[in-house]
Amino acid sequence: MSAPPRLARLIPLLLLPLLLASPAVAQQSDWLTRDTLTGDWGGTRTALKDKGVTVGLSWVMEGLGNTTGGIRQGAVYDGFTDLQIDFDLEKLAGWKGGRIRVAGYSTQGHGLTAKDIGNLLTVTSIEGEPVIWLGEVYLDQSFGDALSLRVGQLGVDQQFWINDTAGVFVNSTFGWAGINGVNLPNGGNAVPLPTPGVSLRWSPDAAWALQGAVYNGNPLGGKDNNPNGLNFPVNDGVLAIIEASYTSAPKGGLSGTYKVGAWYNSESFDNLSMAANGVSLADPAASGPARQSGMYELYAMVDHQLWVEPGASGEGLSGFFRIAVAPEQDRSSVTFYFDTGLAYTGLLPGRPNDILGLGFAYAGMSSALADLDRATNAVSGIDGPVRDYEAVIELTYQAAVTPWLSVQPFFQYVIHPGGNIPSPLGTNPTQAMDNAAVFGVRSAVTF
Repeated sequence: MSAPPRLARLIPLLLLPLLLASPAVAQQSDWLTRDTLTGDWGGTRTALKDKGVTVGLSWVMEGLGNTTGGIRQGAVYDGFTDLQIDFDLEKLAGWKGGRIRVAGYSTQGHGLTAKDIGNLLTVTSIEGEPVIWLGEVYLDQSFGDALSLRVGQLGVDQQFWINDTAGVFVNSTFGWAGINGVNLPNGGNAVPLPTPGVSLRWSPDAAWALQGAVYNGNPLGGKDNNPNGLNFPVNDGVLAIIEASYTSAPKGGLSGTYKVGAWYNSESFDNLSMAANGVSLADPAASGPARQSGMYELYAMVDHQLWVEPGASGEGLSGFFRIAVAPEQDRSSVTFYFDTGLAYTGLLPGRPNDILGLGFAYAGMSSALADLDRATNAVSGIDGPVRDYEAVIELTYQAAVTPWLSVQPFFQYVIHPGGNIPSPLGTNPTQAMDNAAVFGVRSAVTF
């Protein structure tokens, strides 16, 4: 069965939340204007917050499919549920500057990238195996206005590599960048796979900030693979990261944020082209990959307003650019990365909170992988493709239907899926997988 009919059957499910926003089913006068679908729970929500307990629950759901390219054509449903409870310790117990967060995640569905496309820059940020996972659990302690300490089970992407303008995009690489997800063990310590860690942030004024953190080096460490995030692994090396940022916010001008950072992971990594016995991994005599100790990366980014709608707060055009290098060609599958994009808020009259976005990301593959492909071709006598890069273009429109509901159609075009590799189905080892066209709709509800 072709992908378009299957995708068409998924889309009505994603539009079901629109029925909840219909005046025909509205039971309260503020149904369409309140911040959350379930409202104030008869005053209970506000009472809890006044006492220091804030509860947040959201559900993101998607239907998407690739009509061309990849391993095969297909369509899937993905879902992601996020529960967060924050405890203000000053209100609860008089503990000045203290806050505790407890979060849990649930992923649903089967990812299009893993199942049908085989690309590196995962087409949606919520793709994952169906699982219920204990998320971030930490104590956040501020010491005045300048210094804060966070200890517990942490997600590195919740504090580092953050770019506000890029947040509208669906492809995961515009959040936790693909160079991190591909190179780090099991994708790195990003949600929904946080690990034990500690972070420290120093912000002497509103413009400057410096933050650093250390985490367990592998989010799925531990003898039984850290099921449901309950193992709290601490013996799998160290992921250390540091980031400095400067925010320019001139009065009456265009604001921007600039960041530079670096990370180092002390785990051991397979050599991408050389065997432990000194020959190419393509050689039949290869004894298995050599092991390399440690990996590092350098990165920088800018996120800037480009034009502001006169007299309309929050409306206008913003742009971003991020770049990263992981110079060690023998162990880093992606060694050069950049992404860039534009987002316009309030483009259409009467739609001040809608966002139109256009983004592009590029992941350059290691020269060691290209060397391995050439050596494999020479040994096999098959003129197969040589890995070079993967790229993705995304066009999306996020419609704010109500304050608690958004509906977001999107299109992505994946170039050189997998970095220019043949299909893993083995249908034609001399032909790289075709570029993939992906269509989908995302809906997000805040309860």
